Amino acid sequence: MIAHPLIAGIVKNRELAYIYGPPGTGKTRIGVHIFKLARSLGLNPIFIATEAGSVIVVDSLEGEARVARTADDLARHAGEASLKGMYIIVDTINSHYRVEPNMYSRRLLAATLAFMRVAGGLALGQASEFSGTLRSPGMKIVERYAKVVGYTSRVEGGKFMLKIVKPWEKILLFKVEGEDLRWL
Repeated sequence: MIAHPLIAGIVKNRELAYIYGPPGTGKTRIGVHIFKLARSLGLNPIFIATEAGSVIVVDSLEGEARVARTADDLARHAGEASLKGMYIIVDTINSHYRVEPNMYSRRLLAATLAFMRVAGGLALGQASEFSGTLRSPGMKIVERYAKVVGYTSRVEGGKFMLKIVKPWEKILLFKVEGEDLRWL
């Protein structure tokens, strides 16, 4: 596995990153890549899955992995991991919030993010396009906690793009290769 220097720096510094995008744009692949990177750096990562598609990924990972079937489960798993100093990866952070966006789910989302900001980690979020703008439910809450924010999309030739928009703008291209990805 070869990590992009920018991504490696974010992980080494335990900065909370938020990457969102439509389905099928490589978010989970980035999450698995960062899980492996964090493990190679000795950061004791945990991968928390909230949706059926990412639950399959949990089974294939060597190391700590959990399934959060409710927003309460997600906050509990993140809190326990934070207390253990684990690097936390959540796929998909806004899954439970999308189903029922109320005050309780907002508070649980904020609590989960607070735990992640303390320990460091990656929050992956589902997004949809509305009137030409890519939006992710709970985005305003997540952006308050995340130091790095970016979104993914598909580009031609089987490539994907990760566009970092906070704290600076940077475009990274990658390609899925086997069980990992390759930065271009």
